[in-house]
Amino acid sequence: MSRGVRIIVVGGGLAGMAAAAALHGEGAHVTLVEARKTLGGRAGSFIDPITDEVLDNCQHVLLGCCTNLLDFYQRLGVADQIRFGKAIHFLDGTGRSFNLFGVGGLPAPLHLGPAFLGFAALTWAERIALSRAMLAMMRLGRIGRQRLDDLPFGAWLEQHRQPASLVHKLYDPVLISALNEETRSVSSSYAIQVFVDSLLANSAGYPVGLPACPLSELYGRLPCGDVRTGARVSGLEFADDGRCAGVRLGGDELLAADAVVLAINHHTLPKWIPDELARRDERFAHLDRLESVPILGAHLWFDRPVLRTSHAALIEGPLQWLFRKDASGAAVHGVISAARDWVDRPKDESLALFEKQVRTTLQGARDARLLRGVIVVEKRATFSVRPGLERYRPAQEPPADGLSNVYLAGDYTRTGWPATMEGAVRSGYLAAGAVMRRTQPGWKGNFLVPDLALQWPARFIEAGA
Repeated sequence: MSRGVRIIVVGGGLAGMAAAAALHGEGAHVTLVEARKTLGGRAGSFIDPITDEVLDNCQHVLLGCCTNLLDFYQRLGVADQIRFGKAIHFLDGTGRSFNLFGVGGLPAPLHLGPAFLGFAALTWAERIALSRAMLAMMRLGRIGRQRLDDLPFGAWLEQHRQPASLVHKLYDPVLISALNEETRSVSSSYAIQVFVDSLLANSAGYPVGLPACPLSELYGRLPCGDVRTGARVSGLEFADDGRCAGVRLGGDELLAADAVVLAINHHTLPKWIPDELARRDERFAHLDRLESVPILGAHLWFDRPVLRTSHAALIEGPLQWLFRKDASGAAVHGVISAARDWVDRPKDESLALFEKQVRTTLQGARDARLLRGVIVVEKRATFSVRPGLERYRPAQEPPADGLSNVYLAGDYTRTGWPATMEGAVRSGYLAAGAVMRRTQPGWKGNFLVPDLALQWPARFIEAGA
């Protein structure tokens, strides 16, 4: 990296941290500024004011196909804090358990064949319909999948004769949590990508990874020369030619910059970019098209162990997933994605419903009593991946006639992934790569880690389409 180049990253979520870590690894002088006192953003933690316990905002899950997120954890030296399980555990409303697992030594998609044959939550007719749909997904290939961006997944399901009961039992638990949106409302392109990347392309794609520590502890050793938490940005300083000269902090301190990476939420961007400058940059033209969707997280403490497995995908709601948060299983965390109906619901009413669901669903909880509950609603958790949205997602790199040294990072930018932790890290790596190309002529690197390779049966099916 050329000496003297100053890069400021605004925002300490996954996107900002990924950009800062990647640039720091190239020898850049990077300053990361975060308004909160801790790093992580929406994938962070907070201190419970009653118990002083560190609680995550919401449970975050990764899969084996999240190659760039895993690379980011390697950069932080915390990859060993992620615990992967070899089975996805489903529970129906009566507590019956069904496991989806891969068979070691078999390539995708054959590795899941025995599990689907024995997946008794589905009838034989539903299993046949699902197999038919998965074969159709694989035949599309990446290009064919992208052509379905404008098609609601509900229409695709109807075209491929997927029963409503199958949608409820399998598609909903997988897609609502993965995409934070209702199954039938999402873009077919992203819905199919979830199934292909996690289940059908590579046998290493499906294992569920859960952090063995609070999320905030993962970021304690961020490789970045200057990290400033609790530092609120009051605005950006622009020169007459439209270049960003620096970032002004709340105490009127000006941090001069040769390049600025804005790793903040899309709804905050317009507050910092003057209208006359925003009109010159196409990246800011369609931000109003992005709709935010909430997620609810519920920390629940029972008077006895209730959850034996590390997690459970719940076929019946209202909670869609449960995660064990202590060794015994007495502390659990429930999640509701696409939680629009829960934003203004009274806390006591919600906790009563969650307690009833846990006691009904988990056999060990029949006589359990809820001791305490903490509900966290992230109102702007992700953007909605509705049909046709992809064309409105902005690039990380400025256009030729745009703000030449202002870069964007965030899961809402154009990453090829929906709003996930993987998508956030990809956006940070893409922004860092754009900075390197603009500031270091001749740089030919690439921070992105490739996707898992298609294994031979999947390649054969796609090629034969």
